[in-house]
Amino acid sequence: MGKVIDMSHVIIPGKSDRKFILETIGADEVNPNVVRLPNQWYIMNNIQMVSHIGTHIEAPFHIRKDGLDLARLPLEKFWGEAVILDLRNLPPRQEISSDQVADAARRAGRIHRGDIVLGNLGFSRFYGTPEYQQNPFFSTKAIQWLIQEGMKMMGVDASGVEIPGSESHVNHHALFEREIPLIENLTGFDQITKTRVQLYAFPIAVEGLESFPVRVVAFEPD
Repeated sequence: MGKVIDMSHVIIPGKSDRKFILETIGADEVNPNVVRLPNQWYIMNNIQMVSHIGTHIEAPFHIRKDGLDLARLPLEKFWGEAVILDLRNLPPRQEISSDQVADAARRAGRIHRGDIVLGNLGFSRFYGTPEYQQNPFFSTKAIQWLIQEGMKMMGVDASGVEIPGSESHVNHHALFEREIPLIENLTGFDQITKTRVQLYAFPIAVEGLESFPVRVVAFEPD
């Protein structure tokens, strides 16, 4: 039947480096018509959080006022064939060139138009540590090469794809100008044995929302 792989980190309230607060309340605080049985556990939660936390998806509206938000991105962006580019064992903070990306794509069987592209940098094991910020980074030419090959969504096991120190967000702009969403902080690559999987990463549809945590699920057929 194949294997299902969870590619999302678990968010633990109070243990994240970004704001995520759960306030547990009784369901009767939201709905005064609730009939609570004696000692019945019936709760809801108020949530205070930063939208860019854990494994999350970013929409073009993140840095483009005229870009699509999570409610307006077409559903077909969020699922489909995903190709995994093996970019592990590169030195920390090294630029990933377009040639290196093209070579990884060749080894993976090439990128097909309409693919989701996942970059396996081998960095999910450092998640939550200072080392996590030392990941290799994609050159703008590498991002542009992937766009030209026809990818429809990108994901990485790192906190981003931006060039260090780039306050102009050149790589984000390259993606978002083509309405290509980005998933950051992936995990689970060590459980995948093939170079292609089916991927599902549906965010909630909220008008005006630029990012939100997402449960990314890969299906690896037998």
